[in-house]
Amino acid sequence: MALAAVLAAGMGWTFFATWADIAAMGAGVLGALWTLPVLIGVHLIQLLLSSLSWWLLFARPAPSIVTCFRLRLIREGIDSLLPVAQIGGEVIVARMLTKRGIEAAQAGSGVIVDVSLEVLSQAVFLLSGIGVLALVADGGRSTEWFGTLALAAVAAGGFLLAQRFGLLRLLEMLTDRIARQFPGLANVSLTGLHAGVAAVYRRGRVLSAATLLHVLSWSLGTIETWIILYALGVPASLPQALVIESLGMAARTAGFAIPGALAVQEGGFALAALSAGLPESAGLSLSLVKRAREILVGLAGMVLAWLGGGFR
Repeated sequence: MALAAVLAAGMGWTFFATWADIAAMGAGVLGALWTLPVLIGVHLIQLLLSSLSWWLLFARPAPSIVTCFRLRLIREGIDSLLPVAQIGGEVIVARMLTKRGIEAAQAGSGVIVDVSLEVLSQAVFLLSGIGVLALVADGGRSTEWFGTLALAAVAAGGFLLAQRFGLLRLLEMLTDRIARQFPGLANVSLTGLHAGVAAVYRRGRVLSAATLLHVLSWSLGTIETWIILYALGVPASLPQALVIESLGMAARTAGFAIPGALAVQEGGFALAALSAGLPESAGLSLSLVKRAREILVGLAGMVLAWLGGGFR
């Protein structure tokens, strides 16, 4: 009981001692919300680049670019706002593609390869961020992030190797067994998924173009970060913004199992800002403004999912 009282008193003291800082940070975030229309515009361009990358992977005839963009927005909304470990959106849009006449195996292979390239391209973007950090921080702080880079490389490589060595065949067998037990689910068979993914990976030029589009999409987030920091009154260069964006988004991706990567993203951006030579509070405020944009774009995606029958 006494220990609980001491802890409560300590927490109360910490809260009131930092209240001025919290209030100042909150005022800064509110003052930066005028940038939301611009941030949404930048993010929609990012989604368009990702949609073009995804569209390239489909065999012809393919869904239209407009359809891919709409489904990409739905993926974003579901993964950001629902507790689905940032993979539920991919499952739902694959299902929505089958409703548009795309075979389940083709829809699944397109989604799987797109996610793989997105992860791979983020590892490339993270590498560029660490490289720039080595320059702006004279190499002192960049070594702290090599572990993150190694984890990103292992995750990307492991995901690709799992596809190569039978993970998708296992999924095919599991869905076929489920369909035999529940005849009503026979239309969700993934037979041909492994072959479909392998066929996409044989299209070298398409893969290169799709990966480049994803890298450009990740890189465009640097502009969003720079705009937010400017609105917060934090002087930051574009190289610093690149470092913060690449490291902060890597932290968010690492927290994929947590709904919305809550707290993980905030901590990641705070540490990234500190590494780039800016106050931790700047990174936290930056993340909160990004959250506001994320909620607005996510709600638009959720509405599209509902109207398109994604939840039915």
